[in-house]
Amino acid sequence: MLTPFQILAADGSVTQPDLLPPLDQVESIYRKMVRLRHFDDRLMVLYKQSKMGTYPQFGGQEASQLGATLALSQGDYLAPMYRNTGAALAFGWSPKQAILYWRGHPAGWKIPDELNMLPIIIDIASQFPHAAGAATALKLRGLPQVVLSFIGEGGTSQGDFHVGVNWASAMRAPAVFVIENNGYAISVPRALQSGADYLFKRAEGYGIPGHLVDGNDVFAVHHIAKEAVERARRGEGPSLIEHLTYRLRPHTTGDDPKAYRSDAETQEWAEHRDPLLRVRLLLTAQGHWDDQHEAELRKEAEEEFNAALAEADATPAPDPHALLEYAMASPTPALRAQGKILEQRIRLLEAQA
Repeated sequence: MLTPFQILAADGSVTQPDLLPPLDQVESIYRKMVRLRHFDDRLMVLYKQSKMGTYPQFGGQEASQLGATLALSQGDYLAPMYRNTGAALAFGWSPKQAILYWRGHPAGWKIPDELNMLPIIIDIASQFPHAAGAATALKLRGLPQVVLSFIGEGGTSQGDFHVGVNWASAMRAPAVFVIENNGYAISVPRALQSGADYLFKRAEGYGIPGHLVDGNDVFAVHHIAKEAVERARRGEGPSLIEHLTYRLRPHTTGDDPKAYRSDAETQEWAEHRDPLLRVRLLLTAQGHWDDQHEAELRKEAEEEFNAALAEADATPAPDPHALLEYAMASPTPALRAQGKILEQRIRLLEAQA
């Protein structure tokens, strides 16, 4: 068994003190993690209230998504998958837009012009070819930006995983590929969906560096991601990083994880390996945090979420024609046919009103 790279252990002890950032930065990162967890949990509540569509939670993977995304610089690109709402928020996507997106509101679909983020990909693994293509374009244009993309361990069994990583490697494109290995490809354990014991080893076949990281250690995640980003920016090509983490929440709001994993397993991760808990333990041990600080932070997170929710709730209902916007730059025959059907239904509803 290999030992993943780690800076902060699960019990809050520091294994590599020289790599730990100053306490004020530790606190800042912890505050961001708490806000991400709060957002994720609140969307589940909205779903249960029939105020949110199907939503893939990321709770438990905050360190993986935040730590890697914080390694990017202004102007870099993010190519997210469906479980990367946390990474998108860390990248600068507004909570209001994230709420609207997962409600299926067109106002949430369009990425702000100032944010170099590709649309969230639901089709598993296709974000990697997109990331490789964007990174290649940046290289050909002589631009200094880097592209970061995530995939679940189940997604590494898809052909698009190979296509994206292989192309980026051959082109020495400035891309960083992260595997969030949370143990389950929906309900299938990693051991049943791949014969590989560690997925980062696939990097050798592409001729690029591979890294195994404790994905619940936000500082280890950030350290390795930063090295990979800097390497890509120097023109030395892509890297493949595997984060060993765990999805504490269901696969989606419509999933029942009890059908494929035990409560005891989830409880073990929640009580002893939670990425938020280990940072809080560190801050507390250093006399930098207490229950009052925690309560104040939770209140701030709730107030900020409620403000974003109020803005989302106040967003006017969309024009039905917007359902087919942002799909294609040039409408395909199928899209034009769908447009005619949509127009007929709109007129029918107007006639019945």
